[in-house]
Amino acid sequence: MRKKGLYLAFDSNNYVASLDVSHLDGIQRKIHLQIKTFEGYGYDMDFYNPYLHRKHSTERFLRRMPLQFLRRWDFDFERIKHYDFIYIRKAWFMDGDLIMALKTIKKRLHNVKVMLEIPTYPYDNEGKKLDMIPLLIKDKFWRKQLFKYVDRIVTYSNDNEIFGIKTLITSNAIDYESVKRTKILRDVDSTINIIACANLSYWHGYDRAIEGIKEYYKNPRAKEIVLYIVGDGAEYSTYHDLIKKYSLEKRIILTGSQFGQELDEIYNNCIVGLDSMGRHRSNVYYNSSLKGKEYCAKGLMIVSGVESELDNSKDFDYYYRVSADDSPLDFCGIVDFVLNKVGKEGIANIQKSVMRYAKERFDFPVVMDIIRQFIES
Repeated sequence: MRKKGLYLAFDSNNYVASLDVSHLDGIQRKIHLQIKTFEGYGYDMDFYNPYLHRKHSTERFLRRMPLQFLRRWDFDFERIKHYDFIYIRKAWFMDGDLIMALKTIKKRLHNVKVMLEIPTYPYDNEGKKLDMIPLLIKDKFWRKQLFKYVDRIVTYSNDNEIFGIKTLITSNAIDYESVKRTKILRDVDSTINIIACANLSYWHGYDRAIEGIKEYYKNPRAKEIVLYIVGDGAEYSTYHDLIKKYSLEKRIILTGSQFGQELDEIYNNCIVGLDSMGRHRSNVYYNSSLKGKEYCAKGLMIVSGVESELDNSKDFDYYYRVSADDSPLDFCGIVDFVLNKVGKEGIANIQKSVMRYAKERFDFPVVMDIIRQFIES
């Protein structure tokens, strides 16, 4: 008999099987692809979001109230007896309504396997704004109850236990076929094109790259650098002002959000991807970033300011780590690293090798297999 699973998500996330994932944002696309992967394993899947039918403007206010968790989900808990496992993508901050729901679920079917995915851990420093403090307080209170009802935490960190619960350590995943590079470069001219693609939050730390390029061009250089910062977000205006201050408009291009063919054209001209440079600002020193996996699928050499699984990979030789602090990036070192690799192997061979690595290590069915094994155990 086919196993049946329930996927739980929160906030404004939804799942519609027929949607084209290319038009979805990052989180919704990931939810969609995780569900499709479960189905590919042979499981029947249902989806539920307890917040989906609430008024989000009202909810944003009410969730900060101490007793907001007393609002019950509109879920038919009688359905629980039909499920073999429940997979939960953690809300931005956890609340008592989740704990009460899990208590009800385990009471009705105590042997159902419950897994909670925590995309970033630790995460307490991600919500620094004053209006986030009530949510963080509630999260710290209610997460102490999770061990009673959650069987495994799915984590991209290297923690064997979180909140007193054993973990399934995995990595972020990609749908390789839809993400892979569409044009292989044959050579590298006098300019090294670099991309930094993100929603531009403070922990991405691309101000370090701007400061580093300013330092790089204090002296004449044989190799030009052009950095494309792709995306919008809270740090966009900060980056814009820094670029203008240092007169780097021709060397650092703020593109705003890009999608589809326009985004592919930028990627196709780049040979290096900048991963997060400021995760230390939120006290995260190990991170399996989704963007790093996408960079691999694009065949890019990767520069990162946070430790990841690539640090310990013996068969990935196209990775350059910089210090986890606020110092300007050393682009002299980065350029030397890139030119050394290109000179020995050729850019086409490098890009094909990196893409092959991405398919073998980070494609959804590969990454989620540890979860499948737990479900089957």
